[in-house]
Amino acid sequence: MQVSLYLALAYLKPKKHALSVINSIAVVGITLGVSTLIVVMSVMNGFDDMWREKILTFQPHVSVFAYPYGMDEEDPLFEAVAELPEVISVAPFLQSIVMAQFRDGVQQPMLRGIDPEADFLYQKLVADQENTLRYGSLAFEETECLIGIDLANALGVMVGDRITVFSPANIPTDDEVLLPEELRVAGIFSVGMYQIDFGFILTDLWTARDVLGMDSGVHGMQIQGEDLFKANDLAQTITDMSGSRFMARSWMQLNQSLFDALTMEKSMMFFLLAIISIVASFVVCCTLVMVSVQKTREVGLLKSMGFRNGTVMGVFMWYGLIQGLAGIGLGTSTGLLILHFRQNILEGLSKRLGFDVLPKELYYLDGLPSRVVVQDVVLIIGLVLLLCIVGGAIPAWFTARKNPVEALRHD
Repeated sequence: MQVSLYLALAYLKPKKHALSVINSIAVVGITLGVSTLIVVMSVMNGFDDMWREKILTFQPHVSVFAYPYGMDEEDPLFEAVAELPEVISVAPFLQSIVMAQFRDGVQQPMLRGIDPEADFLYQKLVADQENTLRYGSLAFEETECLIGIDLANALGVMVGDRITVFSPANIPTDDEVLLPEELRVAGIFSVGMYQIDFGFILTDLWTARDVLGMDSGVHGMQIQGEDLFKANDLAQTITDMSGSRFMARSWMQLNQSLFDALTMEKSMMFFLLAIISIVASFVVCCTLVMVSVQKTREVGLLKSMGFRNGTVMGVFMWYGLIQGLAGIGLGTSTGLLILHFRQNILEGLSKRLGFDVLPKELYYLDGLPSRVVVQDVVLIIGLVLLLCIVGGAIPAWFTARKNPVEALRHD
């Protein structure tokens, strides 16, 4: 064992009670900083995954929009896109803002017309209907529709009721007047995202054409790729294939503002919570200052015996490093334990406080999401370790430069 490490371990067992308390405070501070950073970063990662999952429940990897004139279902682009090796499935769709009325309630959702047999997003809803279906059935026929639970609550609609749907085509013209359509509510769904549960009416292509006053054609196509993270490249490929006739947008481009906000929030939380670790490094620095003052005579004795400045400095560097490693180990373990038992902790807090900490009707969460990313944990450990080393290096350097004669005279 190195002399500097041996002496550091010996100094970590001080005889004075005050120094023991300060050592404990330094370790606790580091533990708090590391555990808090790990918990918050993992929860933010969990929210990122949750929003991505909910968005992709109702959005394809790539959407091709053919506004305002639409495109024919027999357009060669459908077959060309389906033949791409990175594409799993392609489905047509119609989509337009409409006005939905039931009795005195009026809302402006998005009407989406699909082919139930070909639409992979609808098939995903059906496959997960244990979680997505709230009332009625997800199976629907012509002149029937599915609506989100928040839209149903806003309109006061129940399964079996008929809602009147108006579209821009219902605006009177000189040639004809198109009457609004009445659609029977076959089922009410919920994906746990307010923008979708409030903003969509789902029906078949033929019914949607009647509502929108169209004889044929669709507004675009929905594409599911093999890799959702390569959706931007796939969108660009499809745009080039269409000769820029149509605009292809990936799910990341359509939700860029949401994920930018999540990334910014995660970065700011990391920056703000890192201050805890910075404060802990100052405590380590103060501890080493006190130790160096207490051990001044011993430092003078070591230097008079021929120990170099580097060896003396190493004693105090090891002292601070051991404190940092102890805090990092405890903090990492504590953070992972909190994440593992987070649901139990939330339930306990809710019972203790008398109200739900994360009410489902407000946050649409069945629990607190989390995902531990190894790179984030390594970054946190590396940052805290660096702060501890820097915090210990300054007093260690000044201590090692003391004159041995003056150190031996220290009272």
